[in-house]
Amino acid sequence: MCGIAGLALRKPDSGLRDKFVRLSLEHLALRGPDAHGHETYHPLPDVAVDLIHTRLSIIDLSGGAQPMADAQGAIVFNGEIYNFREQRDPAFSYRTTSDTEVLLHALGAGGLPALNRMEGMFAFGYLDQTRKRLIIARDEFGIKPVYFYKDDERFAFASTLPPLMALSKKEINPDSLVEYYTSRGMRSSHTIFKDVIEVAPGYAFVLDLETWTLESLKWAEPRRLDPVRGTETELLDQLEQILDASVKRHLISDVPVAALLSGGIDSSLMTAFAARHTDHLAAFTIGFRDKTYDESQHAAAVAQRYGLRHHVMYCEDDEFIGLIADWPLIMDDAVANPSTVLLYALSRFAREAGYKVLLAGEGADEFFGGYHQQWRFAMARKLNPAARHFPVIAQGLEKLAPHRTRLVHAARLATGDCAFHGTSMIVEPWLAPELFAVPVGEAPFAKSLSEALLLDQGYRLPDDMLTAADRATMHASVEARVPFVTRTVANFAAGLEDRHLINGFSQKVILKKLARRHIPASCIDRRKVGFDLPLSRWFRTSLKERLLDALASTWQRDYFRPGALDKMIDWHLSGRTNIPDKLWAFYLLEHNVRALRAIS
Repeated sequence: MCGIAGLALRKPDSGLRDKFVRLSLEHLALRGPDAHGHETYHPLPDVAVDLIHTRLSIIDLSGGAQPMADAQGAIVFNGEIYNFREQRDPAFSYRTTSDTEVLLHALGAGGLPALNRMEGMFAFGYLDQTRKRLIIARDEFGIKPVYFYKDDERFAFASTLPPLMALSKKEINPDSLVEYYTSRGMRSSHTIFKDVIEVAPGYAFVLDLETWTLESLKWAEPRRLDPVRGTETELLDQLEQILDASVKRHLISDVPVAALLSGGIDSSLMTAFAARHTDHLAAFTIGFRDKTYDESQHAAAVAQRYGLRHHVMYCEDDEFIGLIADWPLIMDDAVANPSTVLLYALSRFAREAGYKVLLAGEGADEFFGGYHQQWRFAMARKLNPAARHFPVIAQGLEKLAPHRTRLVHAARLATGDCAFHGTSMIVEPWLAPELFAVPVGEAPFAKSLSEALLLDQGYRLPDDMLTAADRATMHASVEARVPFVTRTVANFAAGLEDRHLINGFSQKVILKKLARRHIPASCIDRRKVGFDLPLSRWFRTSLKERLLDALASTWQRDYFRPGALDKMIDWHLSGRTNIPDKLWAFYLLEHNVRALRAIS
């Protein structure tokens, strides 16, 4: 796992080049603290390409230095190819035992279609010396990020936004701002700035260095959505085999691996499978003194069952409030997911204990129907045929209690057009036109449960959960691996009937039944707590002054209707309602843009 960056220039510009290299090495240092590399290539007489890499050494610790080059080209690569040993060409003589060289050779020999044979997570920049092209690409689920900037003379890419601030005009994209507030993050390929683009999952951008034209290509083959049928026992056996094989692959490493263990179903099941394949597994858990949020006792039960070394870090208000000051720049591609601050703290805790690789349970909720919002949508669809005759219910709620935004939204679903707008929704569709002074386009939506899950897989997973996890772990110099996020798991889940996902009041039905084979019942038969900070309280106490200071000098007023931001903040501070998600979204984006604009 690493940090990557690159700069291609049609005309010499030593000032820009020096600045870009400096920012890249500075801001990618924590993503790769073990080594760094920088090489300049001249694929054409009048074109220079700089490739920059910072390395977190996980596989082939002594080899695998980057940029790595062969006769066809050169690469900077961020990620892991878990099946790299199977993908080694028997007719080729490799110089290292790294997955990077396997990818380098495969691209030179087979081009982008070769990526469909790779199981893993990745983002890379590849200079094709033979064809005079510069290619940047991202894995099919968007586990690893890559961004770029292009104008008539310059092209740059990087793992994170700060290096690209050397070129960006830093003008706000109003569409992205609305997406952020409605979806908790900008949707690929948007960022908050008009001239910085994110590569979408499963896509590549190819820059022809001779003509300076840029082409977008989808390299990922379409996913299979074949029905999965069988008895309950057969389905459980098949799912167990798939997950066990995935977890085993994700343990491939030349350094120790640990698990992020919350005590919930996903992380507990993942940890149980991992414990089968290693005798040295450790687990890391975050605990809260406030028992409303604490799940550490459930994590401890799993750790005890499998004889794991269990490390628990307890959340203290002052420490986490202190982290918030630095968070907007760490979370540079802003995602308004407050739990990421906890993940960052826990990742630092694991790194201090000597671990560079952590297994995480992201993806299970998106694939198997584990979110409350998905369940509420399923319930609303059942109620809709009868409730739609009483639209006055939603109309009355909106008039009498507009501050109860989630309740109004639920009533609108049941009594009106029953559409799912994504689990990451912060500002509800009915509220958005009343808040924003800029146009609010129609956001993606779903009308069935299967479509709802695919919507969350397409947007929430890459643009929220995986982006946030990347920033939180990599800034702690730790690699997060996500065994649930693989093509095999996704295809299996997509082929299941709805009753195996959400059935009545039960969510993640098949995953819970599988969990009963491996983890204590106390971890399954309980209310889902989540992984959140007590922001409702903090915004009324410890963070109140910072929130009001941000409001007093905000750049965001140009994009909201007069008084809209003040009204939302007053709703919460007065105690009329709890909307910490909306306030956190405002606070994070406010300081995020300020921090990026300050980079020079």
